[in-house]
Amino acid sequence: MADDKRNYSNHKIIIDERESITINGVTEVLSFDEEGIMCSSTLGLIVIRGNNLHISRLDLDAEVLSAEGSINSVEYADEPITGGGILKRLFR
Repeated sequence: MADDKRNYSNHKIIIDERESITINGVTEVLSFDEEGIMCSSTLGLIVIRGNNLHISRLDLDAEVLSAEGSINSVEYADEPITGGGILKRLFR
């Protein structure tokens, strides 16, 4: 792990009763709809799956994303996004 240069200092995920989520360390939102949110973070790609999801706060200067809805899963994906392959697999 000595070679790992990722920024762990500002990364946090808080899920409140599967109805809201706040993620610190978000650098970009790549896609979103009512069933999923895909964003880049300081620790890699994050995919949130659920129902009736909507982004309630996005502040890229502060690197904070908040969303509400029914949260079913949160997943990290270390693969780079190339040719839509990972997008197709994550949102099938």
